[in-house]
Amino acid sequence: MPGRADAAYGDRKARDGSEVMRRALVVLSSLLLALASAVAAPPLPIAAAPTDLLTWRPPVLTNPITVALCNCNIYNGVIIVNLKIGQDYILTDSVVLTYPVLIQGGHNIVWIGGEVRPAVGPDIGVKFIRNAGYGGGTIHLEGVYLNGIDGVLTDGIEGGEWASTYQPSGTLADATLQIENVRIDHISGDSSVTHQDCIQQYGGWKDLRVDHFTCQTVYQGFYLPWEDGASNNQGALSHWDLRNANLSDAPNPTGSGMQTLIHFGDRAGYFDATSHQQGGNLMNVYLHATQRSFNSETYPNAGTATASTDGTIVHSTINPDGTIGWANSWAISGVVTPGDPPAGDYVPPGVAGLNYVSPGYQ
Repeated sequence: MPGRADAAYGDRKARDGSEVMRRALVVLSSLLLALASAVAAPPLPIAAAPTDLLTWRPPVLTNPITVALCNCNIYNGVIIVNLKIGQDYILTDSVVLTYPVLIQGGHNIVWIGGEVRPAVGPDIGVKFIRNAGYGGGTIHLEGVYLNGIDGVLTDGIEGGEWASTYQPSGTLADATLQIENVRIDHISGDSSVTHQDCIQQYGGWKDLRVDHFTCQTVYQGFYLPWEDGASNNQGALSHWDLRNANLSDAPNPTGSGMQTLIHFGDRAGYFDATSHQQGGNLMNVYLHATQRSFNSETYPNAGTATASTDGTIVHSTINPDGTIGWANSWAISGVVTPGDPPAGDYVPPGVAGLNYVSPGYQ
């Protein structure tokens, strides 16, 4: 017959066993509940990489009129798109346009998706003149392919709000041009006839914005003077913002000339305190220079000093890593990088065109 000590020990052992079992059941219940929650919960969304989304959204439109672009309304070999000043528009393109497109007038204008493939040259891709975007409007050009492989393309996108209007020198523009997911491939032609440019401003913009852009040129890439020297195309480009863009050059059959992949801030090749008011931003901009040195294919470059008529400092800085920037002399942030983007063209073949689908916006 067990004694009292043995009985107490047995009772304590039984209680200890019950406590262990209770704790085990609690832990098991918690695990089962967590497993059930994990199975029932929807998977977490995978965020798109920031560079997959475009920076600038189309403008908000008020009572827009839709215009279907076509190989019609042709004058002197150019498709003329006459828009009413102050009116918002949506431009649609369901066919390959085999003539250059000239747009004049309008307020907020949205053109998403399309292809311009001029059949003969010299021909531009898209041109803006005479009050384009007047009254503080925004022109949004997205997903358009300027095809110089199957056609003849001697200029990409050019013009400005005051182009062809003979404004006084220094007239400020109030319209903004946005160019996103556009590919220009390739620019050719005779530089003694026309200076080939990926994007050329004349006539002025309040802001020129570019995001996801690829272009090959035989003469100039981004040609962004503060103001054009011609009296009919005066008007200032106040600011530009270039992001996720890659440009490359190619041999020019008529000589190198002033072959540059980025050119900004001057008037007829010269700088002063007034033109120096132009500001800009660079983010992920790659320039593949093969015809001249990387420094020489930028303007102003590290050696530009005498081109300033009043002593304004305008030259660039070549950084130890080989990039070039202008933050020490201009209100311009960021740098340009030599070569190609690590992942290839920002706008690969097949992205822009008639079947374009926008990736969305940040």
